[in-house]
Amino acid sequence: MATVLILMPTSGQVHTPAMLSLIGLTQAMARRKVAFAMKTWEWSDLVISRNYLMSCFLAEKQFTHALLLDSDMSYPAQLFFDLLDFDADFTAAPYPQRQMRWQAFRGLIEAEAAKPEAERASTADLLARSLRYNVAEVYDAGSPWPRVVRDGFRKVPGVGTGFLLLRRAVPEGMVAAGIAKPVPGFNGPGYPGADFHDFFSHLRGRDGAVMHGEDTSFCRRWIEGCNGEIWCHETAKITHHGSLAYPGDYGLAAKSGKPV
Repeated sequence: MATVLILMPTSGQVHTPAMLSLIGLTQAMARRKVAFAMKTWEWSDLVISRNYLMSCFLAEKQFTHALLLDSDMSYPAQLFFDLLDFDADFTAAPYPQRQMRWQAFRGLIEAEAAKPEAERASTADLLARSLRYNVAEVYDAGSPWPRVVRDGFRKVPGVGTGFLLLRRAVPEGMVAAGIAKPVPGFNGPGYPGADFHDFFSHLRGRDGAVMHGEDTSFCRRWIEGCNGEIWCHETAKITHHGSLAYPGDYGLAAKSGKPV
């Protein structure tokens, strides 16, 4: 039976849709008798926050799984159970980056307009297709990654860690392999309850020209350091919440003759 420690780094705030999703998820976990607890940490340095939370999971051995959630995403509760039921060490749900790709969106709209109206995709579908998702397609530039698919999941070389389910074998394997090293001075009153190790600090690329982000660095430690696998949900639906800029020009709107 799975026992899950939910890990959520924050800057001190949680988006309302993310909180509603979390409430729905924990209610569903309780109905299905999945034991859980939650740990949050507020810090300006995301690497330290993620390291601390993962180190808490490492120390609290009663938990079989860690569920990493970002505080700015909403999702259906079933998504967690999809990952749990897939039954792998490292599973993830892909989510879009918080960046509108207006040119791509416009191109899709123009292409769709050429179709008969009954065959056109919805605006929401076109928007989802235009976004960029936090899933790596290659491990290194120029190196092909084989496509392996099983039961609705695909093996990938890296993912964002905003919706991630890990078995205990992942952090323990990184520590045993010596690629998640202990950090002197962090096992103390400032970071209580943690067996503090470095899982997320930025790694350099093979030629030293690239500095990988903390998500990619964590994935590379698992794949390269532990010969691990990452399985990505192929049909996940997640909304990444943030703020958009709305560049208004009332004069142009008024001249168009449309109601403003």
